[in-house]
Amino acid sequence: MPKTRYRITRLPLLKWLAIELGLILVMALGWSLESRLAGYSAVIGGLIFVIPNAYFAHRMYRHEGSRQANLMVGDMFRAESIKLSLTAVFFTAVFILIEPVHVLALLFTFAVMVVLNPLMRWFIRPQPQR
Repeated sequence: MPKTRYRITRLPLLKWLAIELGLILVMALGWSLESRLAGYSAVIGGLIFVIPNAYFAHRMYRHEGSRQANLMVGDMFRAESIKLSLTAVFFTAVFILIEPVHVLALLFTFAVMVVLNPLMRWFIRPQPQR
């Protein structure tokens, strides 16, 4: 019986991050047609989404292989908790520390990024590791 080799597939996280940042830039340019305040509020809303998710992805994909499954599960719960906490802290900091904020642009950009994130999985295919 021939032995089969399984390859570990890796997500192209830098490509994913670049696309997300590009989407934020496009939305910010669209919002800046309304006002400069709306433009930078859209950037802030997008970054509130991207920064915690980038942290989660960094923590989640550190371990590979079935021997480290227990580490992966523990990291997944810790990283998800920290991601949600970071999101809450960033929203709180924005509403407390930044005085003029275009709330609609901030929340709309955040919501669009939340909706588009799982849809990007259809456009970016994981590459097998060599």
